[in-house]
Amino acid sequence: MDLVLEWINNNYSLTALILFGLFLLAIIVFLIVIVKLNKVTRKYKALLKGSEGSNLEQLLMSNAKTLDQVLLKLDIVDDRLKDVEKTAAKSIQYVGLVRYNAFQDMGGDFSYSLALLDQKGDGVVISSIFGREDARTYAKPIKAGRSDYQLSEEEKQAIQKILQENCS
Repeated sequence: MDLVLEWINNNYSLTALILFGLFLLAIIVFLIVIVKLNKVTRKYKALLKGSEGSNLEQLLMSNAKTLDQVLLKLDIVDDRLKDVEKTAAKSIQYVGLVRYNAFQDMGGDFSYSLALLDQKGDGVVISSIFGREDARTYAKPIKAGRSDYQLSEEEKQAIQKILQENCS
């Protein structure tokens, strides 16, 4: 440290010149930083002003509020969709119909078997057998495509129609 102080004392004019140069360099760097800062500030203010004179910050806040409302409504719609899907799974979705002639001496295929099933294959098969003097109707519950009651060939065909059309 003593050597540095001795050198400064011996070379006073050179030291003053170096310090003055460093001072000028610092002022020039300071002015450049101020000019660049002003440019950035102008651009920032222009950005905040936004298009058509509206304030960008207000637009962003408004859009954030709108987004929150949309997300809330989306949650509500999602909940309602789940309820609809649960209800739809239990609703009749598949229909199979087989018309036939129950008796050889009658024409016209007036008898029929109608299968009405939901998504799980649960539902009912309804058969109506038409004769000359009367018509009889039967209903049999169906669980997973099967029944605890004996099914006629036509009833099986009605159920099979549904399975072929919706499982292939």
